Amino acid sequence: MQPERAELYFQQGSSDKVYHLQLEGAQDQWSVQAQWGRRGSALQSDVKVSGTNYEEAKRVYDRILREKTGKGYQIAQASANGNEAIAVGLPATKENSGHTPELLTPIEEPAALLLAQDASWWFQQKFDGRRLAVQKSEGKYSGINKLGQIIPIDSRLAESLDGVQAQGFLADGEITDSRFYIWDLLSVNDTDLRVQPYEIRYVHLTHHFRRVSDVLRVCETAMTTKAKRDFVKKMHSANAEGFVCKNRNAVYVGGRAGQHFKCKFVVTASFVVGPKPEKKANDGHRSIAVYLLDDNRQRFMGTVGVPDRYRLPKEGEIVEVQYLYCHPGPDGKLIQAKYFGKVRDDIEIAECGVSQLKVKANDSDSIDS
Repeated sequence: MQPERAELYFQQGSSDKVYHLQLEGAQDQWSVQAQWGRRGSALQSDVKVSGTNYEEAKRVYDRILREKTGKGYQIAQASANGNEAIAVGLPATKENSGHTPELLTPIEEPAALLLAQDASWWFQQKFDGRRLAVQKSEGKYSGINKLGQIIPIDSRLAESLDGVQAQGFLADGEITDSRFYIWDLLSVNDTDLRVQPYEIRYVHLTHHFRRVSDVLRVCETAMTTKAKRDFVKKMHSANAEGFVCKNRNAVYVGGRAGQHFKCKFVVTASFVVGPKPEKKANDGHRSIAVYLLDDNRQRFMGTVGVPDRYRLPKEGEIVEVQYLYCHPGPDGKLIQAKYFGKVRDDIEIAECGVSQLKVKANDSDSIDS
């Protein structure tokens, strides 16, 4: 017996509605509550059942969920522990928002570090989340994904944005499980800021969004040479995904304009090649399964593709694999793993342990101002 909650939405024509459902309680005192209405407006609420046992409350909760999905509502997020991540939904249609997100150009760390000496460049943390812009217009919120499509946003994020003292805005950033990290403000109160250099937009951003809510975080920005060098060291120490180099003089340009850069950190480790799990054994991919020693067990770390220019390593061989990070937890897998043809004959299996791993940083441990 555990609390549950679901965030649903319905978008069709001019209709844009949300429906929030919660199953809450303890022992024999359980209740089901709901809130609904147009997105961005004040929601109606009702207690569907209260003071009953878990089984009865669960039946009511499941029935309402079935009814709503049967009427065309889509689930943006559902949780069975009452502590779910902030959610953004998939686009109900492929409606374009009219906003073209600016994309970052990859850059290697040595080249990025040279920019630390240039006063025109500022550094920010790179988060491993989902790209999200949020627009407030006529009292309603709409999310915009990396493709420029309109998507629904979580009610808790909308509630946090209610604290921003502005009638309308378009803010750009990245959403993680617990926070919306904002790095740009493109318009506010009918003023288009895209034509302003980034340093001016950042001033407006901090004025309107800093310290509004713990869910909303303005990206910390290192501006001086010393601050930028120290910042990169902190990113490495925190096992962050990497950092971003922003041109303080740049106006906003949609697409991959080549005026802002991202630098991702990658590492390598030695892995033992082993048998593919049954569900991947016949997937048709030219890949290998890699393992590490974790106490008394061989821990499966994932599969890694092998390019045609390299021979396929055999089971029992030790290979070097490059990866971005490993997900935390006893069964966390490698992320963005790549094999570059290096079989190690100078490494013992005993050295292929999980102590080598770089574990993904928790977004609550980020470097914040």
